[in-house]
Amino acid sequence: MMSFIVRNITYPAWMVLQGDGGSLKYLNEFGKADRMTPEELARENLQRLKGMLVHAYENTGYYKNLFDERGFSPYSFNEPSQLEILPVLTKEIIRNNQVALTASNIPEEKRSMANTGGSTGTPMTFLRDRESIWLRWGQEHYFNMWMGHDIGEKAALFVAASHFDGAVSRLRSRIRNATCERLLRFDPHNITDSYMREFALEYLAFRAPMIKCFPNSLAIFADFLEREGISTHPVRTVSCTGETLYEWQRGLFTRVFGAEIFEKYGTRESGVIACECAMHSGMHVFAPGIHMEIIKPGGEMALPGEAGKIVITDLFNRAMPLVRYEIGDMAVAGDGKICRCGSPLPLVKKILGRDREIVMDVKGNPKPGYLFVEAVNELNLPAQFQIEQTERGSLVVRIANGRRDIDTSLLRAKCLEIMGEGAKIDFEYTDEISRDPSGKYSYVISRVSPFRDGH
Repeated sequence: MMSFIVRNITYPAWMVLQGDGGSLKYLNEFGKADRMTPEELARENLQRLKGMLVHAYENTGYYKNLFDERGFSPYSFNEPSQLEILPVLTKEIIRNNQVALTASNIPEEKRSMANTGGSTGTPMTFLRDRESIWLRWGQEHYFNMWMGHDIGEKAALFVAASHFDGAVSRLRSRIRNATCERLLRFDPHNITDSYMREFALEYLAFRAPMIKCFPNSLAIFADFLEREGISTHPVRTVSCTGETLYEWQRGLFTRVFGAEIFEKYGTRESGVIACECAMHSGMHVFAPGIHMEIIKPGGEMALPGEAGKIVITDLFNRAMPLVRYEIGDMAVAGDGKICRCGSPLPLVKKILGRDREIVMDVKGNPKPGYLFVEAVNELNLPAQFQIEQTERGSLVVRIANGRRDIDTSLLRAKCLEIMGEGAKIDFEYTDEISRDPSGKYSYVISRVSPFRDGH
């Protein structure tokens, strides 16, 4: 059988033919970063950044006007601090300038549309070019290899509902999963003891060496296994993303699965932005694809140990360039020192504000908060939302931005679908939804612990 060699690992031809060929070819390129000095990596990334700025200026109306207005020339760009003359790009700006932000030299057939709720809680649509999608998959594979997981190995997924539904509802996807992807998906819409008992049997038979998860979702299953006294096979790696990974969750996952726990930070817009290494002393930023700034409230750059908002410039997506894009999350700046693992990729000390809590439905079953986030995103409602639970089986849905004319009937139906018939769903209108002291916007705030001891 034909095979391909990538980073000294041999992959069968079916892995390339089933779709991963577009990402495999980038792994050798990304692997070069491991052998660079920080200075060499910085010089290369400066050229990538300059190339994206020139592309944005020459092919989008938005950046042409902005750069000229600010007296910013991408052709003479030679220092990252020069970016500070440009304002940050917000989700509101993107929503209001879709055409002006779209690159004219990327044909429509090479673009695809995606959406995200982002940390502001308001849905946003954006465009990606096809090549950037493959680059992002290669980027994820790169970090997976850091965690000891090879392409083609089995993995158990405890992630978004869309990942579960999309892969099991179509025959083609079933065949692809059985022959190529080798994934076992946990259904977050069906978290009952009876379902988890059935899923545990599948999980034990599947014997995946890696778990990819949203921490709150995996914590529900891990807590069930521990409560029921169900022993599992040892897992090499648990990869956590999408939410804050708490220390009690690290401990729970280590006890139940016997795995090394890694935290990743990613977004729908730019893929896996940062990841822990085996030293677990911070998160490495994927500098070949992302230029990250950490900015304090006053606009100045955060010093080592200081917290600030994350602002990124995407170095891959040419269909809709994101220059100084404010994601909405916060981070603690690193000290600029090389990690003990030897990687030249820069470190941030900690990512703040990745928390979607768990609510309890009318029957007392735990439901991950991201189910509600997905519901809001799917409906594409033009407002900021927040959901709070203070008692089992009831929710308060807050709507901000002064939007009192929104039809809430579909959202109510979605909430009832998740919570169960008989749930109490109340709507409140407010001018603003405040952030917590860390600067984080919480999609879902739960005052009801789904765990027996409250952790």
